[in-house]
Amino acid sequence: MGEDEQAHFEKLIKKIQEPDFQHNQGLSNEVGYYIYPYNVADTSKIRVNLDDLTKSETATKINLKVFDLYDIMLDSIRRLKEIADDDPFRILAEIEKKNGIDQVAQQINNLMRMDENHNDVVRYVHDHTDDQHCVIFITGVGKVYPLIRAHKVLNTMHQVLEKNPVVMFYPGKYNEQNLQIFGEANDQNYYRAFSI
Repeated sequence: MGEDEQAHFEKLIKKIQEPDFQHNQGLSNEVGYYIYPYNVADTSKIRVNLDDLTKSETATKINLKVFDLYDIMLDSIRRLKEIADDDPFRILAEIEKKNGIDQVAQQINNLMRMDENHNDVVRYVHDHTDDQHCVIFITGVGKVYPLIRAHKVLNTMHQVLEKNPVVMFYPGKYNEQNLQIFGEANDQNYYRAFSI
């Protein structure tokens, strides 16, 4: 990044207040998707800064909506609990014990329909924005890895959320071509998002 986290976050606050940013203008027909990469060691600073921002006048002014992928994933699993004969959390724990984390990831992706355009993340965000004009922040990428991958979320959100800018907080590196979670593991190539 080349700058300290506080300066980086202040740059974000300035950016989200720009009218062009809020209305997805000046992007050469690209979708308004942004990745805010940060060093995983700065996670606690990010949480404090986000908490402060969500309580600020700026958040009200731009109609900021923050969505945590971990909470969305738990919501999907809990909904399954309402119709399942057994506790889905226990079932997933058994799958992990027998077949490993990759099988759990596959089951969760199937449950959440992550290969479809109208998957559970898109549905959840759409249901909680009610077609309002807002700025959307996506958090919790590190908490759901490797169960849900950032590129899968970004690849489908533009199908439904074209009018609102989306900023994904990403614990790793992004060079506008490649996502590298935690600065080590290769998450996937992703070319549509701008780096903040």
